[in-house]
Amino acid sequence: MASTLMADLWAGGLIGFREALEATMIVVILILLLRNGKREDLISSIWKGVGLGVGASIVTAIVFEMVIGNFEAWFEGVLMIISSILIAIVVFHLIKHYSKKDLEDFAEKAMLDSTNGAKSLSVIAFLSVWREGSETVIFLGAGTESMWAIVGLVIGIVIAMVLGWLMLDKGVHIDIKKLFTASTVLLIFVGAGLLAHGVHELQKDDAGMIPVYNEEIWDLNPEWDGEGNAPVLHDKGTIGGLFRAMVGWDGNPTLLEFCSWVGYLGVMFAIMKKGSHHTDSTKSDS
Repeated sequence: MASTLMADLWAGGLIGFREALEATMIVVILILLLRNGKREDLISSIWKGVGLGVGASIVTAIVFEMVIGNFEAWFEGVLMIISSILIAIVVFHLIKHYSKKDLEDFAEKAMLDSTNGAKSLSVIAFLSVWREGSETVIFLGAGTESMWAIVGLVIGIVIAMVLGWLMLDKGVHIDIKKLFTASTVLLIFVGAGLLAHGVHELQKDDAGMIPVYNEEIWDLNPEWDGEGNAPVLHDKGTIGGLFRAMVGWDGNPTLLEFCSWVGYLGVMFAIMKKGSHHTDSTKSDS
C-alpha cells in the first residue's frame, strides 16, 4: 500500500540519516584533526575501522533477522517497546556524546603515540560505526514492514555521507548542532510511536500480555474493509499513515496506548531540554 511505502520510506530515511550522521561527524572531525596535525598517514586507520564497522553492522543485521524470525507474533510488540527504550538511551547519549574537544584530545594522543595511535583510531571508528549500525538494525526491525525501509535507509545514509564529504573535502560549513536537534526531535516522535504501537500489539487478543482498560478513547479512522488502499485519513492511509510514521499517530488508540505516547514525549523532551541547558551553562562557564 502507498501508506506503508511512505511510512517505511520516511522511517528508514530518518533512522538512516540520524544514525549515520553521528558516526560520519566523528570520522570527519578525526580526519580533519589529523590533516591539521600533518599526520595523513594515520587516516587509513580510520577508514579501516569504518570498513570493519560496516561489515560488523551487516553481520548484526543478518543475525538479528535470523533470530527474530524464530519468535512468536507477540515478540513484535516487545521489540517495539525495547526499541523505544533504546531510542531514549540514544537521546540521553546525545547529552554525553563526544565533544569536539574530546575528539581533539583523543586525536592528539593518537598522533603522539607511534605504537598504538593507529590502532586507537581504528577502534574508535569501528565502534562508532558498529554502534550506530546496530541501533539502525533494531529500529528498522521494530518499526517498519516493507523493503521500502531499506530504500529510505540508504537514502538517509547517503545524505549524511554527502554532508560529511562537503565538510571534509569542500570545506562547507554546516550547522551540525541544528541538524542533530531537528533529527533528534523527529527520532523522539518515532520512539513514542514505537512504544505506543508496542503496547497496542501486546494488548491484542493473540498476545494478551497487557490489559485493555479502555478499548478506544476515540476513533477517527474512516471505515475500511481492508481491501485495496485505505482511506487517506485512516492511520494506514496516505495522510494518516504518514502521520503514523512521523509522530506515532493512531486513529483509534486505547487509553494506555495514548498515555504511553504522551508520557514518552513528555519525559524525552524534558531530558532533551535539561541536556540543552547543561550544554549552555557549560559553555558560559568555559
